[in-house]
Amino acid sequence: MDDREALLRPSSLIPVPRVEGFSEFYRRFVPSLVAFLMWQGARLPEAADVAQESMIQAYRYWSTIDHPQAWVRRVASRMLARRIATVEEPVERVGERTALLPASTNVTAWEQRHDVLRALSHLPPRQRQVMAWTLDGYRPSEIAEELRITPEAVRSNLKKARRALAVYLAESGEHDG
Repeated sequence: MDDREALLRPSSLIPVPRVEGFSEFYRRFVPSLVAFLMWQGARLPEAADVAQESMIQAYRYWSTIDHPQAWVRRVASRMLARRIATVEEPVERVGERTALLPASTNVTAWEQRHDVLRALSHLPPRQRQVMAWTLDGYRPSEIAEELRITPEAVRSNLKKARRALAVYLAESGEHDG
């Protein structure tokens, strides 16, 4: 038997240790992670897929992660950016239902989120990314640290995004002033 065959035998695989607290984090955080990715322009199936991949990475590195929500958002943002940069055309549309979101989701909240997503879709990727972090409650200095850009760049993108959203809302008749 050669080295490759030895590596593929189940007895030679390194066992993944149980990770304390990860399951609770996963259940509690995945829905907001999916929403965060949708704010950045992902469709629901793609957001759910990236969220799942990000959580797999979090599980692997769980014992080394100090701030899991920020860490997973950063990983998910980068995964989504890579997908957007490499995907030329979707193969087919997948249904919008996913097991990663609760079945009892408030319809009004989803309609409001849809309006936000429609508005955010008119922004360039970096502005949309900064707005997604902002909508999740992060301050510009925290966003800068997570995205590894300057706080000034975050504030600039945030300012441009807010102006563009105001124009969009005014033009679409969804904002009174």
